[in-house]
Amino acid sequence: MNQHLTDKSFQGYFTDAEDLRNTMIHLLGDVSEQTILEPCFGEGAFIKNLLGTPSQIDAIDIDESHFKNHLTVNNCNYYHLDYIDYFVRPDNRNNLLPELAYDSTICNPPYGLKFTKDYRKLIKKSFPNTYAKESYALFFYFAIQQLKKDGRYVFIIPDTFMTSTHLRYMRDFIIAEAKPTHVFQFKSKRFGSVNFGYGNMCIIAGNRAATTRESEVVWVDAVSSDQPLLDLLAHEKKLVTGEYLINNAQDAWISPTRSEQIKFSRETVSLGEIAECRTGIYTGNNQMFCGYDVNKPPKRVNGHPVNWDDVTIHPSDRQRKTGIDKNVAYVPFVRGGHRKVFESANSCIRWDIDAIAFYDNDKKARLQNRDFYFRTGLAIPMVTSGRLSASEMKDSIFDQGVVGVFSDVYHDFLLIYLNDPFATKQKSLIAPGANNSANYLKKIKVPALSDKELDQASKIVNQARETGWYETKKMREEFIASVL
Repeated sequence: MNQHLTDKSFQGYFTDAEDLRNTMIHLLGDVSEQTILEPCFGEGAFIKNLLGTPSQIDAIDIDESHFKNHLTVNNCNYYHLDYIDYFVRPDNRNNLLPELAYDSTICNPPYGLKFTKDYRKLIKKSFPNTYAKESYALFFYFAIQQLKKDGRYVFIIPDTFMTSTHLRYMRDFIIAEAKPTHVFQFKSKRFGSVNFGYGNMCIIAGNRAATTRESEVVWVDAVSSDQPLLDLLAHEKKLVTGEYLINNAQDAWISPTRSEQIKFSRETVSLGEIAECRTGIYTGNNQMFCGYDVNKPPKRVNGHPVNWDDVTIHPSDRQRKTGIDKNVAYVPFVRGGHRKVFESANSCIRWDIDAIAFYDNDKKARLQNRDFYFRTGLAIPMVTSGRLSASEMKDSIFDQGVVGVFSDVYHDFLLIYLNDPFATKQKSLIAPGANNSANYLKKIKVPALSDKELDQASKIVNQARETGWYETKKMREEFIASVL
């Protein structure tokens, strides 16, 4: 059992946080005479504190240690099994659950169970619409389908499903089958003894039904608050319509409290509509293929020193496509991390014919988005450090630690905009704590500009090239304020 897990900790971090428990039980409501499903009961924080007496509780858990001291809960049946595997490999079932449509389910599922690569493939084969790397979404997906029509659910999970590109299927599923009535967002420190590596946590409650445009969701944003959640429910709640959820499922669901901080006075487009956002190369062996200017060594060395006179700064079109016909040849290389806005590359990468053949054939290497190498664009560091930054790059290859943003029309404006705190604030709403992946950056909203405004942005950038980026700070701030 559980050979498909690479970490037998089961990612189960039980903590009986009174505020969270009471909020979830309140949202579930009176369960008298109901049938209840608890897909991972742990130490029983929920099932031993329910409001009312259910007619039947089916409590499931993968961890054998939770069965050594049985809880004394009336009308409760205990099942030692792997809830996800129960659906993924039905032929392996040794312990059968009742064929029952439940009235309610309440759950604190494991976050980030570590499945083997083969098992993830099996999940995708069995349930092609799901994302096999995130266990909490799978628990939600399977549990909701075990409810009867209008059956009630309450889950406590990371809030990454609201913004993650990979978890769009969960947003689509919520719209199709799990109409939410309440959403609470908060910091994981509310657990008391555990602080997870996820951005924020979320309690979501609702019913098994389709979300309609007329649906209403009570939303409590407690990320910046330490008050009890039920107190905030009474005084700080906001309403979100089903129409908002439906219209934004493709992109992201953002707390109304925080989305009010991002206001535009004009129409907007997404960054992905006006620019290509691409991740660069991985050599498979950076020590061998990546170099740095021997006279300007980086703080963190990852590669080998190179005499900059040996770097081909302006390779020909043919050399860019097929490589440089030398035993060892280098071209400029933009790597991850913050750079000055107009900083020249002081790293390089081998771009001789043999090196390209290695990148193309090595199992670890990724010669991805090759058509964008050497193009003029913006480099945004993949790894977040609390702020978004963009630097200009041209005549260079860029690595996988960089998202290259390419837009012929909006290039100069994006150089200003993506370095402005307003863009950082947007990104933090879309993906708090997450890296700046291309898929997240594509969701950033950009004001739609006139030709005259785009021309004004180019004039500011050209002046910044001449006099310095900092020297144009006031001009840039006033310009951004005028177009938002």
